Amino acid sequence: MKVTCDFSVSSARHRPMFPWYVPWNSPNSDTAPNLVLDFADATYGTGGVRGSLGGIVSLTRSTDGVRIDGTGAFETLGPDVARIEHDPNSLAPIGLLLESARTNLFTQSATPATQVITVAAVPHVLSFYGTGSVDLSGVHIATVTGGGVFPTRTEYTFTPTAGALTLTVSGSISSPQLEEGEVASSPVTTGASAVSRGEDIATVALGPWFDTSAGTLVFEGSLDSALANDRILEIDDGTTATRISLLWNTVLGKPQFQVWQAGVLQAAIAPSGNSIALGDPFRVAIAYSANDFAVSLNGSAVVTDVSGVMPTGLTTLRLGRSVWGAQGLMMAEGVTYYPARLSDAEVQALST
Repeated sequence: MKVTCDFSVSSARHRPMFPWYVPWNSPNSDTAPNLVLDFADATYGTGGVRGSLGGIVSLTRSTDGVRIDGTGAFETLGPDVARIEHDPNSLAPIGLLLESARTNLFTQSATPATQVITVAAVPHVLSFYGTGSVDLSGVHIATVTGGGVFPTRTEYTFTPTAGALTLTVSGSISSPQLEEGEVASSPVTTGASAVSRGEDIATVALGPWFDTSAGTLVFEGSLDSALANDRILEIDDGTTATRISLLWNTVLGKPQFQVWQAGVLQAAIAPSGNSIALGDPFRVAIAYSANDFAVSLNGSAVVTDVSGVMPTGLTTLRLGRSVWGAQGLMMAEGVTYYPARLSDAEVQALST
């Protein structure tokens, strides 16, 4: 049983924040985290979470954003409002939705009709709900038939030739979306013209709870779409030169743990075991101190690097992005931070 304490900070090292609290899967009950962010907790998944998540996580977004709420319906939330997504079938909260900026090119999405859209020669994805169909012609030819009503979403990924793409609508479809990318993002409602959704930016300012010499971090969630070096999480000093990063390695098909100090790479290790598919849930743990770095994915054997200095001057924890951007499509279920380099056995247990 996983017991969590949500969006909380403790400044005491190795001391439980509450007597009943047990860290995630830690085999050592004397070692407690200083920070636990459980984005899939029902307390924060009902009624919406506004602005700063529990006073710890700062969430900004320049536009409205859509989520599935606790009733299983779409809900439009305003700018800078965190989106706790729910499973449309069980209605349980499943995590914090973090997305890159996307533009829905399909106009009049509330009343879908045949239209012509100018597209670039890059990957696009067409998505919609319903049992109708959309015929593509012009710079790309295909017929996409819907697989069912909400929550069944039909997605079709393709790369057109640059030019005019005709979308011919037949039958019943709803929330149609045409966007650049390889995976559909959350619905964006359009009118007479295309509409863009801003990127989600989630950060945590480091404080007295953060140990500058050693630590262990656990992330649980999924990446629906990620390019090479897209971040899962990162702790940095406001520059790209000094950072602790957990990033997506497209060649290996799994996360990679990197440490940089003043532009010099100190450690770069990938977890053992099989690769994971984008969209699949995973849990990864990283641990670090001077000359002692470790990583484990989904309970795999711990991989270590025993050479490298610790970065200095770190100020910010970022979720799903680096200081220079590159936000992927992410569902963050939780993040846990321990102010110590836990043992390899604990690191492996925490990723299980």
